[in-house]
Formats: sequence, C-alpha cells, structure tokens
Amino acid sequence: MENHPLIEVINKTTPFEEEDIRLFLSVFEEKKFKKNTLLLEAGKTAHEAFFVTKGALRQYYINEEGHERVCYFAFENEFLTDLESFSRQIPATSFIITQEETTCLVTSCVNLANAMRASENIATFFKVIVENVATESMRRTKSLLSFSPEKQFLELIQEKPQILQRIPQRYIAQYLGIAPESLSRIRKRLIQS
Repeated sequence: MENHPLIEVINKTTPFEEEDIRLFLSVFEEKKFKKNTLLLEAGKTAHEAFFVTKGALRQYYINEEGHERVCYFAFENEFLTDLESFSRQIPATSFIITQEETTCLVTSCVNLANAMRASENIATFFKVIVENVATESMRRTKSLLSFSPEKQFLELIQEKPQILQRIPQRYIAQYLGIAPESLSRIRKRLIQS
C-alpha cells in the first residue's frame, strides 16, 4: 500500500494512520476513461473529484464570445474538480475532459464528506488540498495579469515539463490567452536563444 500513488501524495502533506489510509482509499473507485470523455459539463453540479493515476485532464470555460479558454491541466498524481461546484454543490462553470486515455481514482462529494467527518487526518489533508488550489489560483491570476505570454509559457513548462509532448499547442495557447501562431513564435524564439 506504501507504493499507492494517492498514499504517496498524502504522505507529503499529512501523516495518516493505517486506519485513515484504509478509510480514505475506500471512498475512491478506479475508473478508466477514453480520450475526449467529458467528465464534467458546465451547468451541471460537480458530484465527483478526480485523482489522476494515468493520463491527463483539461479544465476549461466557454467565454462570452463562445470561445474555449483552458484554465488547468491535470496530470498524474493531481486532483481535479470544479472546486466551487463540488464543495457547494452548485452548478459548475467549467468543463473537464480527458485529454488522453486516462485512469482516475474517483470519489463523490458525499463519500468524501463522510470520510472527513470520520477522520481528522482526512479533513486536514483536504484542507491542505483546498489551500493549494487557492494558492495556485492566485498565482495563476497574478501570472496572467503581470507576466508576458513568454514568461507564462516558461513558467508552465517548468511546472509541467511533459505538457509539450502531451497537450496540443492550441490548448496551451488557450491557457496562455494567445493565438497558436503567437505560441509558435515564442517557441521559435526560445529555441534560437
């Protein structure tokens, strides 16, 4: 059980007793999804949270002009859900789709809430996860408002080096808020320098 990817992530933040580990793993179910499977649709309530064990997820919004805007990519050992929808059980504003064939550990809001009530360690772990999501969201907003697309791109590939091999350029461009052609020019400049 020590090699379990979810337990490895937990052990980095919160000490779990054997009993907590068993309880926590019991609220997750492994599910395999084909590429381009829609896991969450805007307007529907997020009843599930996903922990990626293999594959990649893309979270995006549709803006007022009807264009897709990517806000997050989740790879192995990362959690993803529409946090506001999941925690408040209100309609989601984002979509989540599998970017490649993906395996996730999936838990429901109800099961997770029960586990958090039953174990202080599980509650603490999820508090840390939520704090990390909030911190990441603030960092992302600062990056969008303060940095050039080139600097944002460098930051992204530093955080998620596998992204260039696994995510089509158009989605990376959407994430950066630029046209795919602009991203091509940035990549060319970086290669030449």
